[in-house]
Amino acid sequence: MLEVSDIEAGYGEMQVLWDVSLRAEKGALTVLLGSNGAGKTTTLRTISGVLTPWRGRIVYDSTEITRLPAYKRVEMGIVMVPEGRRLWPHLTVYEHLELGASTKGARNRFRENLELVYNLFPILKERRLQLAGTLSGGEQQMLAIARALMSSPHLLLMDEPSLGLAPKLVIDVFRVIERLKEEVGLTIFLTEQNVHMALRVADYGYVMEQGRIVLEGAHEELEGSERIKKAYLGV
Repeated sequence: MLEVSDIEAGYGEMQVLWDVSLRAEKGALTVLLGSNGAGKTTTLRTISGVLTPWRGRIVYDSTEITRLPAYKRVEMGIVMVPEGRRLWPHLTVYEHLELGASTKGARNRFRENLELVYNLFPILKERRLQLAGTLSGGEQQMLAIARALMSSPHLLLMDEPSLGLAPKLVIDVFRVIERLKEEVGLTIFLTEQNVHMALRVADYGYVMEQGRIVLEGAHEELEGSERIKKAYLGV
């Protein structure tokens, strides 16, 4: 579904990504692992269209989208759950869900998507009139995911979904991610520092260090990698 080839990108004169190539297969859950500052968020921003690459090529569902604006990518089904949730604290839960359904296709499927979201996150239905800024950290993460789902995504990009959450909430969030893949059939590409949890749900993964892909493989291969064990699992 997604193929990124030889991407280089950065901010101003500072280069962050160097010859990054990766793929996300349809229906699979792909993870991009790496420490803070490795370039994971920049990779997602480039895929989503927020950042234009300096060179390289991005193909989505057999269509080149390298220079396509971000809003056009959303219309095509590429939707991102940003790091840090990025909610509007003075808007209600329901207002966030309405904002998620911004494209024509999503508006046509509003009721269907709303039912899906409330099924996945019953607490959001209970708190639909509550201000987002008064939700707990875990509930805010659920709302950020739900807002993205209201856009009718085909490829869901998730940037550090476990960031800042208590261990129990991390488990809950990854259970939801598994359900999105298994029950909803979404293709998911996520970045994560929590290597153990990410590899537990992933089909395939990449490891990024200093803006370069240094390792890739199926989750069993990465879990067994001495480099992964030493650098990320403390073994």
